[in-house]
Amino acid sequence: MTKVATIASLVRNSARSEQDFIDTVVEVFEEADVERIWEYFDRLNIPRSVGAEGGLTDPIPTIENVACMKVWDYESESKLSKGIQRFLDRHERKIRWHAGHPSPEGAQNVLLLFRAAMMITNLRLTRLRLLLRSKDELNPNEWAIARRLMNRSYLSFRNFLGYVANDWVDAMQNAVGPDELASLLGNFYELVDIEVRQLEEMRELLEERRLEMTVLPEGYPPVKPPNYFGGDLLGRGPWKQYWLNISSRAHHFRESVG
Repeated sequence: MTKVATIASLVRNSARSEQDFIDTVVEVFEEADVERIWEYFDRLNIPRSVGAEGGLTDPIPTIENVACMKVWDYESESKLSKGIQRFLDRHERKIRWHAGHPSPEGAQNVLLLFRAAMMITNLRLTRLRLLLRSKDELNPNEWAIARRLMNRSYLSFRNFLGYVANDWVDAMQNAVGPDELASLLGNFYELVDIEVRQLEEMRELLEERRLEMTVLPEGYPPVKPPNYFGGDLLGRGPWKQYWLNISSRAHHFRESVG
């Protein structure tokens, strides 16, 4: 009988290197246990002391393993997303710590954390797209879950980008100067620009799918999933403001180190 790895050991493995991080994420999804996946992300921790072994300006890997592309029902995906959000929130705080303690030694950790956040954001949104394609008719609760999954994904990326591109970069410029900062970051700004474009493309795909779907309110006629209610990102005005904000932060990052 194969011994099942403990969550603690999986978390330790994930912090060894970026490839170990990817391999462990795939391993956890291959178990196909929502509770285990949720707990893994809920406890996942990349310490501030962990750096990278080169490759920080390589293209951001795409986690495309078949197991990672299997989606469950909406309630299960909501629980899984809460674990992912805990992981992202925890590492946002690490970026904020680095912004308060800028040093050349911490630069690798900041970029490593940002790369991990981008990989998980992309995986998260790909899974959301697959979830929306799993059925054409949703009840109001399922649509509310879908909206929440998308909002959290996009807002979390905005937070990460702000902490890195504004708070940390500005602190590093004051601490080490623009020339040394540019040498530390290289062309990492290009990866940020690529990520922004990919998120824009995914947003368009999600919107196309929304227009194909139907929500079935109990006791009322079927309706198209509304594009705005509850103060979330699905309205045209909030989305326009979102992309302006993202573009401004990416531009600041590019101009600071490019």
